[in-house]
Amino acid sequence: MKHSHTAKILLFTLILGLIIDIAWVKQVANKNTDNSISYLVESIEFTLEQVEAQLTQLDRHSSPCSTENRQKLEDIIFNSSVIQEITYIENDRFICSDRDRNNQQVIDNKHLKFTDNSSNYIIYRATSERRNVEGIFFMLPANNGWYQVLFNARYMDFWIDELADHHQVFACFKSNNDNTLYNCDNKKAEHIVYSASKQSTKYPFHAVGGYTNQIFFKIWFEQFPYAALIIISLSCIVTLTVHAYFNWRHSLLNDIQRGIDRKEFIAYYQPIVDANTNHWHGAELLVRWNHPKSGIITPAEFIPAAEQSGQINQITLQLLERAAYEKSTINELAPNSYISVNVTASMITNTDYVASLINLIQQYPVLQNNVVLEFTERETFATAELGLLLSGMERLREVGVRWALDDFGTGYAGLSTLQTLSFDILKIDRTFVASSVTDAITHSILGNIAEMGLELNCTLVAEGVETAEEAEHVAQLGIQRCQGFYYAQPMPYTDYFAALKKRIKTSNTRLSELNENLGIPL
Repeated sequence: MKHSHTAKILLFTLILGLIIDIAWVKQVANKNTDNSISYLVESIEFTLEQVEAQLTQLDRHSSPCSTENRQKLEDIIFNSSVIQEITYIENDRFICSDRDRNNQQVIDNKHLKFTDNSSNYIIYRATSERRNVEGIFFMLPANNGWYQVLFNARYMDFWIDELADHHQVFACFKSNNDNTLYNCDNKKAEHIVYSASKQSTKYPFHAVGGYTNQIFFKIWFEQFPYAALIIISLSCIVTLTVHAYFNWRHSLLNDIQRGIDRKEFIAYYQPIVDANTNHWHGAELLVRWNHPKSGIITPAEFIPAAEQSGQINQITLQLLERAAYEKSTINELAPNSYISVNVTASMITNTDYVASLINLIQQYPVLQNNVVLEFTERETFATAELGLLLSGMERLREVGVRWALDDFGTGYAGLSTLQTLSFDILKIDRTFVASSVTDAITHSILGNIAEMGLELNCTLVAEGVETAEEAEHVAQLGIQRCQGFYYAQPMPYTDYFAALKKRIKTSNTRLSELNENLGIPL
């Protein structure tokens, strides 16, 4: 992998990490805003509920402006750091307060306007005409009038500012009537990124809060040193992992090409057996890599990379060329034995590659008879490619190739497609074979697949047969041939040839003994 590519990946992961961090901080800030506003509303409600509870209890035990009543009002104020005055109002006049008695002062219009048409709680912000201080007024009905509670506005402003600063938001405490309790006008000049509002369920006020660009970047910069450490660490890990993977893959592809050049890819033979007589009809050639350092390497370790790179095409040609020499020897023992080689549908839709296969087969006449090419039903191809696939298959039929469909039953090939492509052999996927012994439904499905194969006039091969019970089930369903570990594992050519030779010799010996016993001359 080039250093420039590594640098680009590192830069990309750093930028991605930065974007994720900003999004995460924003999500945290949004949640923090919602929680802060909820806390503000709950705190103010709690304060008002305490005052209301005390005044309600007082109103039950004493009449307004009585000596006992005024003494209790003084006690409430003395025990509170935020209440400055409690006044009783009736008929738009100040009747008395915790300190004054029978004042009878007329309420100023700027206060009076809030009581018009109101029969419940009232909250507003104004300057107290009696004390000439700015305050927050909370009014609640009592007897024939109102209790008016004057809260220290400076204290409330300070408390809200401290709360907002602690939670890294801006917070606003607003009346439902005129928004004059504690407003956010000083934030209008700044761009607000996110804001939230929550209404008190009991009192006529709501809280608004959020954060501006300035607050957001303050939050972000505070956490950035820790985030940067995580982002850089993860970016380095991802970059090194990707770098290592591509270097490994590049090294693997180079190693595969070296193996192709040195013809290190060989075939392991797995017999295809008659389900009734155990006669070996042929074998599937399974590619192995005879690596000079690692020994025999299984397909799972190199086939995916070889297919993606297109090197599988060269490997398949080499496998067939090598099989030509081996098949010549096999034909001396079993002239009717066939070999089956895996290809991909994409190979057969490639007209140039089909031409290469045809040239190779024509070069070795032994490949023009009893050679089967098979591709899997799991491999998908577009409907538009069906014509190319059929054309490639027909061209290879003309030089003696027969066709098999592997993993039959697991793909999406419809009946019309199967009839169009006209396979000679259908290889039933091992999952149906393995499950048919214990699962009645799968056994029924396997039977339907077998019937479908027979209707298509195809030879059926059951893959993955591993037990005697599975072999018996397969034979009962009329599946002609089997392949699996129950009969034989894939083996090198020399072992396959030796085993085939031994089986033929044993079969001939038994036939001679039978003829001798029957009196038939040899």
